[in-house]
Amino acid sequence: MLDEHFAARLNLLPDAREVVDELFAAARNNSEARLFTAVVDVERWIHDDKKLLTCQMLNHWVVQQFAEYFSQVNVRIEKLPDQSMGNLFRRLQMLAYSQFWECHSIQRLLRQLVQIAEGKEYDPRLLMDNRPKTANIYEWLVAHAKSLKLTLAEFLTSVYSNQIRNAFAHSQFCVLGEFISFFNHNPSIDSHVPSLKLDTWDELFRITSDFIIAFFEARRTLERELMSKTPYRVELPEFGGPFNLARDGRGYWSARPAS
Repeated sequence: MLDEHFAARLNLLPDAREVVDELFAAARNNSEARLFTAVVDVERWIHDDKKLLTCQMLNHWVVQQFAEYFSQVNVRIEKLPDQSMGNLFRRLQMLAYSQFWECHSIQRLLRQLVQIAEGKEYDPRLLMDNRPKTANIYEWLVAHAKSLKLTLAEFLTSVYSNQIRNAFAHSQFCVLGEFISFFNHNPSIDSHVPSLKLDTWDELFRITSDFIIAFFEARRTLERELMSKTPYRVELPEFGGPFNLARDGRGYWSARPAS
């Protein structure tokens, strides 16, 4: 897939905020309780052997700071005073792009939302045991979002590139003139690109940023709604009994058996 085809696909994508809103709405239509449970899950808790426990694995700070991070590095390159400053911001953007798509908490929340939209139970141990490769996680997301007729499938197919993510993560690229050349290009793989114009990368990152910012804004909106309903009683068969979601004295969410 040459740069021109890559750029053309980006121009045809639906608005990132609409993609995010559709995903959260699809999950909510199947189960509001499972949606709220998924939203607070990325903070600190897990269910194990019919006990509700706090869990440190899910990097709370990542969830809180990603949208702010992307807001800061999503700049109009042509507005910067000199080329070296533009190159610096592009390097930060490449790092941010790779880290976002690799983030365990984000992969987990995206997959929980799609599974809830499919009518499946909330999975407390999702992606914690025998975790698949990042590429396989996104292949799963695309396939299942497509079966649900969610625009997330088209969006991820065009915006997420395992080749580009790997190139940035492993320094397998070089900026030469007006192009980013990728040393991990494999011509036998249709989705691979040998290089991208800097203008195409700028558009790819802008669209990615719009998605990330909208994703976390939607999550925060639901979190605020849940706070207005706390303690929120959850009765789901996968937990073997009712429990309440509420914030503890330190501001973290907790899940406690309901009386």
